[in-house]
Amino acid sequence: ATRTLRGQLYDLFIAHQTIFPLGGGKITVPPAILTYSVPASASFFAPEQKRTLSSRPAALVVRPIPARLTTALGSGPTARNIRLVWFGVGVPTHAGTPALLELVLSGEGNVALWPTPELTWPSGVRVYPDRTEEKPISVAGRRGGEKRFRFTVVADSEGVLSLPQVRYPYFDPGPVDVSIATANAVALVVMSGAGSAARRQPLPIGEAEDIPIASQLVLHGWPMMLVLLCLPPLLAHWHRRRRQIPLLPVVKQSPEAEFRVLLGSRGATSPEAVVSALRLRGVPREDAEGVRQWLAAVSRRRYGPPGADATPPPAPLARVLTRLRRVISFSPLLLLGVAIRVGAQVAGEGVVQYRAGEYHAAARSFEQVTRRTPAAVSAWRNLAAARWLDGDDIGASAAWVRALELAPRDPATRDAWHGSGGIPAEVRALAPAIPVSRDEMVVIALIAWWLGWLVTLLGARRTGVVLGSLSLAFAAGALLRVRLESEHRVLLRSGAVLRVSPQTAAPSLGDGIAWSLARVERQREGWVLVTLVSGRQGWLPGSAVAPLGPLD
Repeated sequence: ATRTLRGQLYDLFIAHQTIFPLGGGKITVPPAILTYSVPASASFFAPEQKRTLSSRPAALVVRPIPARLTTALGSGPTARNIRLVWFGVGVPTHAGTPALLELVLSGEGNVALWPTPELTWPSGVRVYPDRTEEKPISVAGRRGGEKRFRFTVVADSEGVLSLPQVRYPYFDPGPVDVSIATANAVALVVMSGAGSAARRQPLPIGEAEDIPIASQLVLHGWPMMLVLLCLPPLLAHWHRRRRQIPLLPVVKQSPEAEFRVLLGSRGATSPEAVVSALRLRGVPREDAEGVRQWLAAVSRRRYGPPGADATPPPAPLARVLTRLRRVISFSPLLLLGVAIRVGAQVAGEGVVQYRAGEYHAAARSFEQVTRRTPAAVSAWRNLAAARWLDGDDIGASAAWVRALELAPRDPATRDAWHGSGGIPAEVRALAPAIPVSRDEMVVIALIAWWLGWLVTLLGARRTGVVLGSLSLAFAAGALLRVRLESEHRVLLRSGAVLRVSPQTAAPSLGDGIAWSLARVERQREGWVLVTLVSGRQGWLPGSAVAPLGPLD
């Protein structure tokens, strides 16, 4: 706060400190010390005087938990407004397939000191405790947050698995009493593993050899693309200033004029230096000598008496011109090869898990591969197959769309995409209709751009215009793909509930419709802020959406 008192301006700063007492007793708060400097006079060169202020120490008396409440509390923490919710039970699982469940604890207090709830699991299920995730927050100087306890559950047989009711006692210092947070018992549907396998046959995965090599091209970076884009007009301008010839000749050049243009140096085309210049470009000595003799004959005819017979071009000249044209034609392709590479196709341990029938675990392994290598087509295709056999149709569709964006002509991905049933038509429309990937469009646009300038320099102006138009068309298509990928689109899974803030206990904004397309606006610690096509916004946990590509 800022106040003006008797013509002087004063600022007020308040610093908060949070203390977590671990037991009863008296806590002495040490004095706060502030050191500052004051000018000795109004002069700019006046020395400064250092001053120190100190507050009085304070005492905080912590009352212990009453003895009558110790038995009811057990090992529960000290907290306020605790809520306990099961998460992840809305998606059916299969017998023998691992399913990830979360027990989310949220409220006010020291999140790090909240112990794991005591659970009594039913028979016929194997439980493996997974990692615990803490998300502390601060509201109005009071600490709180949420803590997620994860469990991997494997049901032995099909049916309805009733997850136990969870009671979580904690001491609430407001009413000075023990409160109980309760998570109601919920049902988890377990489908037959044999029936699922019979309903959906395993898809071929782990093979990257059938992916077209052109679809595996990955660009190194946009700076190199800009260099390749700006280099042809700069070279053409330099060549025009150096040679002083029209950039766009209308008439076809003579063999002598074309030879001088391709060789690129006026001095190198003289009869005395042409042999050395051609030898440096890999031309055999016999052909170089034949071209030298022809140039000498042309000079004698040009500067000799009038009426001399024209000297016909020798056979070696045609071979030399063909070689020089190839060098100029392939030089931009060699430069373009520096800017692209073949994307790595990573399989990982998920292939072994997939072939063993552990589709849920295989999907998690493939997800990790896609995070490390977003351009791995085989990883996205394998992820789609694992999700499809695991019953996650929405997640499988999102992974297939991404695989088709990276390799639109991959036959295995297209067969699996068209052979899968139950996918809405609006989701199928998300797959690219043009069988060319984004990076392929950029490469084609650059090649057409280079060839357009090259043929223009050689006199084929109309062909150069056609190639330039082709380059612009593919560049526009690549920019459209870049714009779509930058929107970070996702599909909403079943049971998605929009929240006001990235917390499980936050107020609900309504349910999201499964298969709905949304755009990610922000990410925060496992939550995403999405905007639906209808304009609604809300926070969703990361597990409630299926990204159509990497979100980083």
